Amino acid sequence: MEDEQIVTSSTSQNSFNGSSSDRTNKALIAVIVVLLIFLVGGGAYFLGTKQSGNSTSVTPTPTTSLQTLNDIVTQQPLAQPTSTPSVTAKPTTKTTPTPTSTPSVKSKTITSTASLDGFRSNNNGGNAGVDIRAGRNMYLVSRGFVSFDLNDIPSGSTITEASLRLYQIKTIGSPYSVGGKLMVDDMNYGTTLENDDYSTSAITSNLVSLTANTTVEWKDAIVTEAVKKDLAEGRTRAQYRLHFETEAKGGDSAGDFAYFESADNSEGSGNLPQLVVKYY
Repeated sequence: MEDEQIVTSSTSQNSFNGSSSDRTNKALIAVIVVLLIFLVGGGAYFLGTKQSGNSTSVTPTPTTSLQTLNDIVTQQPLAQPTSTPSVTAKPTTKTTPTPTSTPSVKSKTITSTASLDGFRSNNNGGNAGVDIRAGRNMYLVSRGFVSFDLNDIPSGSTITEASLRLYQIKTIGSPYSVGGKLMVDDMNYGTTLENDDYSTSAITSNLVSLTANTTVEWKDAIVTEAVKKDLAEGRTRAQYRLHFETEAKGGDSAGDFAYFESADNSEGSGNLPQLVVKYY
């Protein structure tokens, strides 16, 4: 049993020594291979660098002689500037517009019709032969009326302006304090002035205000559109009714009234009612 153990131990030692020798040999071989690689690579790099240096050459830059430059300049003459022809502008012809003729505006003053102006009251009273009046007293309320014949306006005329003018001759009491403004209605009461015209429906109620003060003077109101409408609708008269904004019986028997001259010239002023029409 002891002899077998000795043999086994010797064999193991020999195996260990063999393995160590193999590793040493492999390391030497690896070092040699690395050195060979460096030698081969270095030689190749050296040879390549030398060949590259030998193949590089400098090409001389050609020079141009002064004589050659002179020849070029002599053979190619400088371009001469060309003159640009001047253009003379042609005068433009201006067209003068033909002036349009301005129509000549005419003015016509029409006096009221005596038989169709005056006043009417809500008690069926009134008068067409005295003054034109509007106002009230303790018994009644009155309204004034005035009419103008339009036949003197040429057919087909264009109306540019129409103005109603009444001359306030006097006042009694305080008509404008109790009644306010004196208003104008556009009317069509025809060829006679009747009691019913006090309340007849107007074409246009409160067309315009005539006045609001007691000053004795001409009172004017623009009635252009009303006259245009009268002519357009074939009426031959321009007729108007006067009344205060506020109408109610009151005061005393003398009352509060505004009086205007009529075509009868009953107050003797000579300032008869007018309708001034401008047209062409």
